[in-house]
Parts: sequence; C-alpha cells; structure tokens
Amino acid sequence: MPGRFQFLTSATRLEQCPSDLRPEIAVLGRSNSGKSTLINAWAQSQIAKTSSTPGKTRLINFFDGPQYRLVDFPGYGYSKRSGDEQATWGGMIETFLSTRGALKGALLLMDCRRDWTNEEEMLLKFLQRRNCPLGVVLTKSDKLNRSEENKVRAKFKVIPGVDAIFFVSSTKRVGLQELEDYVYKSWVQESAAGS
Repeated sequence: MPGRFQFLTSATRLEQCPSDLRPEIAVLGRSNSGKSTLINAWAQSQIAKTSSTPGKTRLINFFDGPQYRLVDFPGYGYSKRSGDEQATWGGMIETFLSTRGALKGALLLMDCRRDWTNEEEMLLKFLQRRNCPLGVVLTKSDKLNRSEENKVRAKFKVIPGVDAIFFVSSTKRVGLQELEDYVYKSWVQESAAGS
C-alpha cells in the first residue's frame, strides 16, 4: 500500500487520543533509531519532525493513512528529562498499549548495528502479554554489507516472539514496500477479516 500519510494530532494523555477505531500500528524504538525518518519515508512527505538531539520527542503523534494510522511514541534509552517525567511517559505508553482496542500491531525500530538488550526484551514481553504482534524493523541497513546483514538476520531470527524482521534503509528507500505490504496484509487486512 502506498504511503500518503498525514499528521492528525498529538497527545500526552489517553483522553487526548483519537476516539475512533481506525486500525493503529505503534512505532516504537530508541530515541536515535530513525522513527521519524522512517515515517517520513513511508509517507513520502516530511510529516514527522526529526531532531539532531535524541530524546526530544515528548508526545504520542498520530498519522492517518488511507487504511490505517501510524502512532509514533517517544523514544526510550536516552533522555535529559527528570526521572519523574520519564516515569509518567512510561506509564502513559504502557496504558496506551494496554487499552487501545484499535491497536493491531507494533513495530520496534532498531539501528541494525545495535544488539538486542533487556529494554527490547521487556517491551517484547509486555506486548506478548497484550497479544500484540511485534515486527522488528532494523533501520540504517545501508550501513551493512550482505555478509554483515546475513549475520544480523541470523542473530535476530532466533529471538522468540518476534513475528517478522525487516531490513530498511529510509534514505535509500530499501525494504519500505515489503514492510508496508506486511503491515497491511498481516495486521490490518487480517484483523478486518477476523472481526
């Protein structure tokens, strides 16, 4: 499915989120994983703000597309904010992921050169408890040669509970179509057929 997404709204509290049941796909990841860059490449438009300072996004941002909505979350793993503020955001994100009936799947973005850590494992377990499918999007794949990509693929394939793995380069537009097709056919279309 082609992009054509547009910015809808931002929220800091659950009651500010859109109230309709349009299918939603969560976009999660570390602050420097390339979430905004991926969303812009997906939309073929500069709809998500990018920053040279990791950890700057403080809002949940909603982007509407023709068949479903992308929901971009604040990054984790890097922040200059206070512990109380981080805990509040963490609670908001967990509440959103636990209670949104429209949530059909989650994409965890990771720089392809990073290792799977306890933070990713905790997120995976949390989503599993909610029965939310998870796809891992390994960004910046243009930084790897074929041999390196095969090693990374083998390493991530053995992680139990990951539904799909994608190698994506937003700048070179590699892997985007495969990712879009999977999200639409496996999560949006399937959930519509099953409802």
